[in-house]
Amino acid sequence: MTIDSISNSDCCTEPTNRNKVTTDVARDKLEAAIFSALKRRENTLIDAPTSLGKTYQIATTRWRDYPDITGGEPIIHIHQTKKARKNAVQESRAEPGVECRVLRGRSDTCPVAAGDYDEQFTAPQGFAPSEWFNWMCNVRNNTFLKAHTELAQHIDMPCGEYCDGITQWWDIEYCGDEPDYDVLHTTANFAHVDELIEEANVIFDERPEYGFAFNSAGREQFQQATTNLLDYRSDEPRAMLDLKYAVVRDHPEVKEELAKYFEDEVTDGWLFGREETHRLAPAIGRAILDSEEVCGGRYHGRDGRVEVVMDGQDGNIRYVQHTPDLSQARCIIGLDAFPSETRWHINTVDDLTQVEVLTPAERKWWRRNERGLVIKQIGDATRAYTRDWKGAGEERCRALIEKIRRLHGGDFQSCITPGSIEQDIQQMMTDAGIKEPKTMHYGEQKSRNDFSAETVGASLACIDPGDENILDLLALRDLAAEPVMMTTEDGEVKRETGRDFEGADAGVAEELLASVRENNVAQAVGRYARNPDDSSPGATVYVWTDAIPDVLVDEKINTEYRSTTDKRRQFVQVLKQHPSGCSAKIISEETGSDKSYILDWLREMEQQDRVTKSEGTGYQGATEWRWGGGKIGAFVVFDS
Repeated sequence: MTIDSISNSDCCTEPTNRNKVTTDVARDKLEAAIFSALKRRENTLIDAPTSLGKTYQIATTRWRDYPDITGGEPIIHIHQTKKARKNAVQESRAEPGVECRVLRGRSDTCPVAAGDYDEQFTAPQGFAPSEWFNWMCNVRNNTFLKAHTELAQHIDMPCGEYCDGITQWWDIEYCGDEPDYDVLHTTANFAHVDELIEEANVIFDERPEYGFAFNSAGREQFQQATTNLLDYRSDEPRAMLDLKYAVVRDHPEVKEELAKYFEDEVTDGWLFGREETHRLAPAIGRAILDSEEVCGGRYHGRDGRVEVVMDGQDGNIRYVQHTPDLSQARCIIGLDAFPSETRWHINTVDDLTQVEVLTPAERKWWRRNERGLVIKQIGDATRAYTRDWKGAGEERCRALIEKIRRLHGGDFQSCITPGSIEQDIQQMMTDAGIKEPKTMHYGEQKSRNDFSAETVGASLACIDPGDENILDLLALRDLAAEPVMMTTEDGEVKRETGRDFEGADAGVAEELLASVRENNVAQAVGRYARNPDDSSPGATVYVWTDAIPDVLVDEKINTEYRSTTDKRRQFVQVLKQHPSGCSAKIISEETGSDKSYILDWLREMEQQDRVTKSEGTGYQGATEWRWGGGKIGAFVVFDS
């Protein structure tokens, strides 16, 4: 067991009044950046702090009043989740004079796709109708319109010919006239609709993700679909391995022979009539045949908007990127608080120019003084618990939760943490006396306002994408870097301590790493003190990882770890056996330890709020001590 000794030190420099920027001034700068990008038709990545009002700015502006800014073309506001879209729609509808339109997904518009008729009908291959839609649209990448038309040939669709999922498009103008609405809200998949994007001003509320990172089932689906298409179009048995053979061993004649099988797009009959199909199968095949080795034994190829990363060793498809064709948009704008330019370029367009709304010093001043958000970093370890606890992490985390609870009492009720340990964190919070713990995990925290009223919170540990996923993204950009390795005394080659990369594009690899680790932590602390306009006291957030942007750290609390001895465990047991209190003398008699040593330990526990004392209430006026520190284990000390 360990004792965590934490001392307050290493505080970051306090922002000065020279960096003072009010919320009104900051919002004016945000508006100016957005308007400038739109007017100049410049594809722009706008870097603006969390809670400044990026979503609100887009959702509540009467854009029809600014044809000289928008070119008289629609504003398409793209959100990453249905909840984020719903909140933005509410903001638009609450603003006087603002007209908005909404494009919703299949489960929001079609009752059959939503599962309302799963008990009444059976879709092809024995699926329930909603499951069939999920399989055809999510897995096989078919459009909802095609899937809806296909299913209507098998069952009598209760939603009929005028299903809302189809008719919702009728309110969207595609003619050259100016739109009759200010903003159209939708989610990221609708960016694949070319008619919607053409000449529109497309504003992404957050960075979209149009890549397929695979689990084994997803990889198998792509590879089986490619093999299926080869088998369907070839007179002799062909498979995914033939593609690997042609590419990795560089056999031009085999490439030429296989290429003809991927020239034509697939028919609806093949998509819906055979097992293991995929709409992108021809493009994936062409991209594989186009691929060349780039880094880490990976091959990268592209066909239009479809890109493939393949492992040259086993021939497996590692990654498929299917970015919408945004080239016909009037203007592309990305909104982000801590943007990764590389990942934005991968998922949108290459010519995004980054613009900072506030300087780092201004951001820090505004966050602390206007939002009232103070962030304290605990220790200097990274603590990446993507899959499970490591070492003494679980015990130390429990001690930290107990310490924050003792410091802040009932104000501390919320944590954001890796999903792998979220349930453990909930139990630790319950053990610390928090009756209804509130938690989120990284990956679900974006655009969430659940913790906006919390005055104390914690972001515990971080998640890590792993080297292989970073190398996949590097391959998409035809870049090269490798993780730094080391050789142990036993001759084993393993990852060097830390997460450094080497090679020509090591800096990009580190940016991609930060886009997962640091960005998720930054998003997590941004869930607190969300409204700089209200009169709330703000929030204090403890961050138990060093994977956080420096501009967000107000105070660093250094940590020192010491072992907990069996003797000290005996002290705690004695205190627990005397709930009404006992003296240091009694502890000495029952454990055989020196009284002065026991008194030193009791005073240390008092500083940690682990024990309380009552002077003069014991036998012959002795001081009595009571244990109140929860489970025996790690202790966290905040030295004065």
